[in-house]
Amino acid sequence: MVQSRLPLHACSYTEEVFRVLGKRWTGLLIDLLLQRPARFSELAAALPQLSKRVLSERLAELQDVGLVIREVDDGRPVSVGYRLTERGQGLSPAMDALRVWAGAPVDEHGQPLPYSAATHSDEAG
Repeated sequence: MVQSRLPLHACSYTEEVFRVLGKRWTGLLIDLLLQRPARFSELAAALPQLSKRVLSERLAELQDVGLVIREVDDGRPVSVGYRLTERGQGLSPAMDALRVWAGAPVDEHGQPLPYSAATHSDEAG
């Protein structure tokens, strides 16, 4: 007997998630900013294979969708920093779930352990 199947429908919310977060480097930038606010130069140093042009583009895109705030300190020298908005911070549980899915070390409650050289030594190679 043939079972009746419901038609498949693409979810507009999932489409929006991947429109924003699906670009290369975007997820890594959010992951870095979930650790703490950072200056442009710190983000560039954390991802040396990412060009400064693409880094600027991705940060601007994240600002445009309300996930990141750019802060300029007019001191000498001028410093530009980035931090996640409350909406951006809301991605933390999803990023944790992705880390666990990818095999990150977890604690006794199944939560990913904070990054450290000791817990992530296999990533160095």
